[in-house]
Amino acid sequence: MTRTTTQPYEVSSEAGRERMVRIPYARQTDATPTIHDPVQVTGVIAGRMLTGTDITINATNSVSIINIASGATFFHNVRNVRTYNAGPVAEATWGAINVGDPVYYDAEQDTLNGIKLSTSPLTSVGAANTLFGYVTMFQEEVAGDFPKGGVTASTQECAVTQTYAA
Repeated sequence: MTRTTTQPYEVSSEAGRERMVRIPYARQTDATPTIHDPVQVTGVIAGRMLTGTDITINATNSVSIINIASGATFFHNVRNVRTYNAGPVAEATWGAINVGDPVYYDAEQDTLNGIKLSTSPLTSVGAANTLFGYVTMFQEEVAGDFPKGGVTASTQECAVTQTYAA
């Protein structure tokens, strides 16, 4: 799949859903950020890193402004991979994406498909992916729009409600 940037669509514009922080590119898993994409801040514990959505990029200072608010909901591309093969990175199994499913920041997907989120809790070497949030419905969706995808590889546009990793 050719990588496409998601639209600057944000569902949760009510008060209290904006927590903007400045993060240098060098501290992001993807040091070449794209506006409106998911972001993971590098940390020392696999699966427990700060995540959010890139709102602004300041190329002059190599800093992004990231919305890290738990509860903020944005449109993101989500890969439906569930597990990886060991060894060279390759997807092994896939599944349909449904409302309430957990979504993880998955750096391997950025390498494979140009997508930063997936439904796989583990990397190809068994390390934890960081919980990014949960699939929710955006305003125009109805229950019949779910599940999305299936048991074959696909990337789906989903409303994802951000959360902090527990």
